[in-house]
Amino acid sequence: MYWIGSILAICLGYAARREIRNNAWRIEGQGMATAGIVLGLVGIGMLALMIVVFLYFRKIHTVPPIIHKTKSTPESGQEWFACA
Repeated sequence: MYWIGSILAICLGYAARREIRNNAWRIEGQGMATAGIVLGLVGIGMLALMIVVFLYFRKIHTVPPIIHKTKSTPESGQEWFACA
């Protein structure tokens, strides 16, 4: 659930930059606003990466099982046994 904080960091970072731009002589903190935006984007990027990795490993581990074909009746004196 950390991605909620990332979204908030992006939104509030842009809001802070707008406020600083409108009141440049009274408000400081341009670097903090930029840091919030950057860290928010990094958090969203990490979330996207984790989702891609999760889906990749989930696909690998959901391969259908191998089914061994066996003959049900012996042919010409040969007997077949199913070994799993």
